[in-house]
Amino acid sequence: MKLSQLIIALGLVVTIGVTGAVMAQDTMAEQHGEHQHAGHISVKRMLAGLDLTDSQQQQIRQLLQQHRTEQQATQADKAARQQLHALLEAEYFDEATARQLLQQQQQQHLERHLSALKLQHQIRQILTAEQRAKLAEKRQKWQHKRQQRQPS
Repeated sequence: MKLSQLIIALGLVVTIGVTGAVMAQDTMAEQHGEHQHAGHISVKRMLAGLDLTDSQQQQIRQLLQQHRTEQQATQADKAARQQLHALLEAEYFDEATARQLLQQQQQQHLERHLSALKLQHQIRQILTAEQRAKLAEKRQKWQHKRQQRQPS
């Protein structure tokens, strides 16, 4: 097998793996009814036990609804995934197009992550100082548990 054919084959394997992982993550998020990344917890769990007022709950619900609406509008482009799949099926691999599609996916991921951070910040601004302190304490406990689970 020529080196160029080997490189193309490896590129296909990586592309298939990345595409499969993205699709699996999207499917899992849909099944759970919320988008979670490894190491992140749901907003509902994050706010549990903070004794939110009705007003705070309403404000947070509005923020979450707005966030969901924005996320639905910017969902991963199915056409881009189909184009990646078409590249795999093509007789010749178009590296420039594949690179462009993967860069678009990375940009979309960056925007989703930035949006999630912005949402968390907005939610924290709704909380009282006491609630933020309690949340910080919970976060330290989660991080400690996570560190204990990770192999050294």
